[in-house]
Amino acid sequence: MAKKRQSQRRAGSLPSQKVEIDFVLLGDFAQASNGKLTVVGAGWNIWNTPKYPNDLPFGLGIGFLVPWNETNRKHKFTFKIAASEGDTLVEGGGEFEIGRKTGIPPGMIQRVVIGLSGQLKIESSGTYEILVTCAGQRKTVTFEALPVQLPQLSVGQQ
Repeated sequence: MAKKRQSQRRAGSLPSQKVEIDFVLLGDFAQASNGKLTVVGAGWNIWNTPKYPNDLPFGLGIGFLVPWNETNRKHKFTFKIAASEGDTLVEGGGEFEIGRKTGIPPGMIQRVVIGLSGQLKIESSGTYEILVTCAGQRKTVTFEALPVQLPQLSVGQQ
């Protein structure tokens, strides 16, 4: 079976011939080191706070799949976090490159991970979008900033 997969890769039957955005994870903190991604508190989509504006610590974990024919080349990516109705909170980008390491089978797709952390000022409740672009592709993740109603204690309650 392994030989069949290897021969298919050589024949150019890769699922894609361009870089793909594999995943975008929203968390509290993200860091990439030595090809591994650490994301703390990942997977949330609701931010609750009793008052706005509010500071929100965030981590963004991004994975890219790089096909054999796109290794040893620089690839650019961008990200933007914005309110759905328009205001951009933060945007940035960068580039990455991965080489063909010794022992990698011909045609193997490799993953590159990026970890970004920071703090956002959330001005008001609402829907927010994280947009990542690379190689003509887009991936969007959303979260909701919702107000929390604190319980009101009446006289006599403890």
